[in-house]
Amino acid sequence: MDEFKKKLTAQQILLLSGLLGVCSAALLTRFYEKATSATENIQAFIEGVQVGVVIGLLGFLLFFFVRNILAIRNPERLKKLYISEMDERKQFIQRQAGSVGMNIVMYGLTAGTVVAGNINNTVFFTLLGACVFVALVRGFLKIYYRKKY
Repeated sequence: MDEFKKKLTAQQILLLSGLLGVCSAALLTRFYEKATSATENIQAFIEGVQVGVVIGLLGFLLFFFVRNILAIRNPERLKKLYISEMDERKQFIQRQAGSVGMNIVMYGLTAGTVVAGNINNTVFFTLLGACVFVALVRGFLKIYYRKKY
């Protein structure tokens, strides 16, 4: 169990750096000059997507940050989390669906989408479409392998 606590502590550092990165990126994009070729409706849509992505990512990171803190402090929660993390069926499904690689690609596309919203509209919509496509493929693969195994 001590090994798992070390793993959770390492996750905490990554989650905290992610929280700081998202907050700093959100603040920097607020001060960056907006793309000049966008109409008001398109620019409002882009800003809405940026705010939604940042809020969603912050909520996601905060959830896991608090979950890990509570698990480290409470042995019962730590045991439940350990059992959940080490579930062989769940690990197999994640491997089959390529979850780790897909997550990295999806996070990269999401960050690129947020940044591109201030630079070029065409790139923004292209990256947004790619991000949605990867999310859909990942979701379908998870559903497929859950039903198959």
